[in-house]
Amino acid sequence: MNSRIKDAALAAHITDEALAWRQVICPVTAAYGKYVARRDLHGKTIVSFQHVLEDTIPTLLPFVQAGAKVKVGACNPDSTDDAAAAYLAQNGVEVHAFSGMTPDEYAQSIDILSNEPADIIADMGGELIEAFVKKGHQVDGALEATTTGVHRVEKLELNFPVFNWNDIAIKDRLHNRHHVAQEMWPVFSNVTGLALYGRTVLVIGFGPVGRGVAERARNLGAVVSVAERDPVRALEAQHHGCAVVDLEAGLKNNAIIVTATGLSGILGKVQLKQLRRGAVLVNVGHSNTEIDVAWLDTLPKTRMRRHIERFDLGDDKQVYLLNRGSLLNLAPGMGGSGKDLFDPFSAILLRGIDWLASGGALSFKPGFWAYPAELEAEIAQRILASHS
Repeated sequence: MNSRIKDAALAAHITDEALAWRQVICPVTAAYGKYVARRDLHGKTIVSFQHVLEDTIPTLLPFVQAGAKVKVGACNPDSTDDAAAAYLAQNGVEVHAFSGMTPDEYAQSIDILSNEPADIIADMGGELIEAFVKKGHQVDGALEATTTGVHRVEKLELNFPVFNWNDIAIKDRLHNRHHVAQEMWPVFSNVTGLALYGRTVLVIGFGPVGRGVAERARNLGAVVSVAERDPVRALEAQHHGCAVVDLEAGLKNNAIIVTATGLSGILGKVQLKQLRRGAVLVNVGHSNTEIDVAWLDTLPKTRMRRHIERFDLGDDKQVYLLNRGSLLNLAPGMGGSGKDLFDPFSAILLRGIDWLASGGALSFKPGFWAYPAELEAEIAQRILASHS
């Protein structure tokens, strides 16, 4: 099967200098990559479903260099960096990812990637794991990295072991809590030209991602409210200096609305009609259906600038959607800050795939398991050492 990408010529946009600098700022990922590249993994097939970005390159190419067959698809239809996808395809990865995929094209990529058996799955969102389970394929093991995927995988009758690294401390307490917001708010300002001083922000969901987004917004001068159904998390939001409001009131009274639940259907037609005039809609949850973009697309709309669309709700009310409802922090070409913060997570993925390829899961029965604690500790120690 040939790769399905936007334009092979875009590979030239990924320079040797850019990749060399990424090795400097992500030294642990680089070290694991060099180790993996020297291994003999001929005969292994690795299938990945993830955000296809520049940082995907040092995560997957070492396995190609080790002789494995590697395939990758985009776990979100609007986060793909087409230059990175082209570069991966040029260097031996079978790629099914391009920006602006339709729902049918997205579903087709899952079907293609799951058509044949594989040894290892690295998933973000659980959809690829689900497809392999439904087709009855047996694999050595799989990795899952998102809250959305955890919700999906927990409902499956698994016939192989799946290892959850969404809930490990490095991912949950660091990336979800701090790093998403570190990326997201600079991208928000790059896309919109807006600062947050004095602006009202509603964060929907006060899990680790929502908590970090709310905290950073307050630090940047916003007046922050939180809509959260869980009373314990709502109480925690109050202790972080946020006003706790019901969803309807929050939608009516806030200028910037951020969904951060990882679930689908959070803002449907009824909720979207409650928005105040001029509201800006942002999503940072994994699911690109937290906001009902399909319903918004039935309304008159205007493309304002890159990653911003205006929708006319009637009665002289317009609202603005950023990045088609996909994760704003990964909006292609906008680049936030702190690319070095991806080092632990690229390392977790690399090390986890290598562990599976080395037979790490052979003693595990089918089911949902925690990512090995010893691997997490090893990675944390190496990250600490790289900072000294």
